[in-house]
Amino acid sequence: MGVYYVLSVYLHIVLAAFWIGGMLFLPLVLLPSIKNNPTRVELLYKTGLTFRFFGWMSLGGLLVTGLLNMYAKGIPFSLEFLAGNSFGRVLGIKIVLFVVMLLIAGIHDFYVGERAIMQMKESEKKRLKQFAKWSGRINLLLALAIAFLGVAFSRGLRVF
Repeated sequence: MGVYYVLSVYLHIVLAAFWIGGMLFLPLVLLPSIKNNPTRVELLYKTGLTFRFFGWMSLGGLLVTGLLNMYAKGIPFSLEFLAGNSFGRVLGIKIVLFVVMLLIAGIHDFYVGERAIMQMKESEKKRLKQFAKWSGRINLLLALAIAFLGVAFSRGLRVF
């Protein structure tokens, strides 16, 4: 096992922790802290923009380090491997969930989130706010499932 592989796995874990930690920070720390603040919508918007930049950097890093980890371990990126055995299916499900998470994050960050902030500034309508909240929750659950599958995969657990 080379130093580059260990470094890649380390970065993969740190980036996943950053992504999940950021998604936990917003509802557990930021939102309760600014609940009664008169500038809460602006604070949420600025925090969201900052996290969006670093969040997408971490997602890009997760993609790169994930592919590097597969390459370093000699894991083929083929449908035959991903569907052909229990080990491959765990990785295949992890990859599918990651792609779904990317899609939801893109919709949340670049479409719904900004419009929800505008809607919160202009009126009391909550439709987009609710959609943004639920898409964030779904992405958190996906991220946690992906992290579990990463541990299962690295430990050789055959769950499917």
